[in-house]
Amino acid sequence: MTTRPAWAHRPALDGVRAVAVYLVVLFHSGLSAVSGGFIGVDLFFVLSGFLITNVLLNDMDEFGRIRFGQFYARRARRLLPAALVVAVVTSFAFLLVESVVQRLSYVRDAQSALLYFANWHFLGAQNDYFATGVSRSPFLHFWSLSIEEQFYLVFPLLLLCLIRAGRRRPRLPLLGLLAPCALSVVAQVLWSSRDLNHAYYGTDARAYQLLAGALVAYAMRGVRFRLTVRAADAAATAALVAVALVATGLLDLKVSTRGFAATAAGAVLIAALVLRGDGRIGRLLSHRSIAYLGRISYGTYLWHWPIILVLRDAYGLSSLASAITGGVASTCLAAVSYRWLEMPVRRSRVLDRLRWPTVAAGVSLCAVVAIAVVPPVLDSPRRPVVSAANLSTSGGTSDAPTPEPLPPAGRHADRAHRQTVPGLDWAALVGDTGPARTCDVSDVQRCIVVRGTGPHVLLIGDSHARMVAPMLIRLAHEHGFTLSMNVVASCPWQAKLATLWQPTADQRACDQARDVWYREVLPALHPDVVVLAEYSRDDPAVYGHTLRRIGGSAETLHQLLRNTTDETVRRITSTGARVLIMKSIIVSRFDPLDCLASSKYVDRCDVTFPRKPTFSDRVFRSAAARIPHTFTFDVNRVVCPGAPSCAALLDGINVWRNVNHYSTQILTHFRTQIWKLIVGTGALAGL
Repeated sequence: MTTRPAWAHRPALDGVRAVAVYLVVLFHSGLSAVSGGFIGVDLFFVLSGFLITNVLLNDMDEFGRIRFGQFYARRARRLLPAALVVAVVTSFAFLLVESVVQRLSYVRDAQSALLYFANWHFLGAQNDYFATGVSRSPFLHFWSLSIEEQFYLVFPLLLLCLIRAGRRRPRLPLLGLLAPCALSVVAQVLWSSRDLNHAYYGTDARAYQLLAGALVAYAMRGVRFRLTVRAADAAATAALVAVALVATGLLDLKVSTRGFAATAAGAVLIAALVLRGDGRIGRLLSHRSIAYLGRISYGTYLWHWPIILVLRDAYGLSSLASAITGGVASTCLAAVSYRWLEMPVRRSRVLDRLRWPTVAAGVSLCAVVAIAVVPPVLDSPRRPVVSAANLSTSGGTSDAPTPEPLPPAGRHADRAHRQTVPGLDWAALVGDTGPARTCDVSDVQRCIVVRGTGPHVLLIGDSHARMVAPMLIRLAHEHGFTLSMNVVASCPWQAKLATLWQPTADQRACDQARDVWYREVLPALHPDVVVLAEYSRDDPAVYGHTLRRIGGSAETLHQLLRNTTDETVRRITSTGARVLIMKSIIVSRFDPLDCLASSKYVDRCDVTFPRKPTFSDRVFRSAAARIPHTFTFDVNRVVCPGAPSCAALLDGINVWRNVNHYSTQILTHFRTQIWKLIVGTGALAGL
């Protein structure tokens, strides 16, 4: 039985869109039962590759060429209006629900989304899409649209070249599509073992899914298939079941493996539905309601993520409630957008005649909004009207970190004298990370930051060492000692540690900056005192499966921290240097800087001094007691003079940069008191 033309419209494919978009909605809502729901994006990619290829091949069949102006104008009219509206509305919405501290990073996110390089932007920011704390950016989901747009930019020309070359060699177009598809599969495999973020966000590692759809479309154009209804329906059923199974957490699969499975299932499902769409699965997916949800799925995808963020984080809804409410709300907004915005633009006869001007206008409008509209909105210092902070202090149920309860009324009985939050340079405070510096054996002098006539002090650590660095630089100038630095963000100072969530290249860089550095560079620098500072990685729930000894071991997390601490301290002291370990800083349950940007009064952002020392602090104290020439110091009492209640603002300076970093300004401000602490430890005695 000969099939209908493969390029005819199939309502069942709209049904596939509906399945894809609601898998993504459920995944983003945080439902554990759909922990693989991100494969909905994979289905979108395969379907987009299939449909776009058919559009281009239709042009070739009818006109003997690809009408690039028509193609890009239709893409612009299809994608840009809704994306622009969502980007602008989202910017204004988050002006109402989040503080400027949180919104500052969204400026670049929104700009990259509007200019369609969001996937590379988020890859550069090294967001971990699969962590429990998925990035809070309301523009995160634009990464997949960016990949599609980048594909659309290149693919039509590639296809045209292959078709023209195939006039003499009929097999060349198919091979020409297979080759980049295979290369992309190789890229996916390689990146998945080196950098999971690149494997997920990289266009090179994702193109195989779009090309898989293109291959299905091209193959079905050139080959006559004979397929019974029963066989097609069996294939469609098996493919749909495979999609559902891969979308759940029932199968313990790697992310890339899920992607390969979803791509294969999607290709089979599309082929079966196009060849014989009159089976049970075809009729089900072609149902009027399901097909309509598929037709508006683009708008649903655009709206769902910012809505879920507001529902989950600002209003504290559970995953299930977020899935239901977010799904309904995004679908309703998508329906409105489809009826009153998207379809009028797509059907406009005027725009039909103005092809390249339409493309130019669309791109220009995106650029204008990205440059002139988004930044002033998101950068505004306006306090949020409704926020997670406000709700949590009034009985909210959010699972996110929340501020401490309001202080007892007696403490601030005279509200007229409560300190109000002053105007601060929020952008400068958010970016207040401190400097990083390291060197290798070929250029040891590069590690020296300040040259003095006194003892040689060396600072080693991660972002907490960066946090301390400006204070030590000032102290070095004031007290005349030499200061060197080996400071690399995200790299603990203990040797032989690997953080598995980091890309392989970053793990190697940390090893070079620690184990190799201790062996080759430390003896050449010959410091008198080594100051060690790092973020405590004590929580087994967070680091139990991600912090490992290089080469492997059977140690538990706490055993690993204890053993590597002792090993590294002994390794440093064996060179003749003394070791001074900074104890863990106070880590807040909420972001004090965000709280200050959200609140009218400073005391709403007070942080409670911890009752017990961290496990790392106990390890440091034990090392100081057992290993000669090892000392510890604690800056917490200096920056929290009012313990057990710690103010978020002291002498007009913010104390915290975020939940787990002090500001460099507050440490520099209290450098005299901290210097007395350091001297009091005896680490500098006789030097």
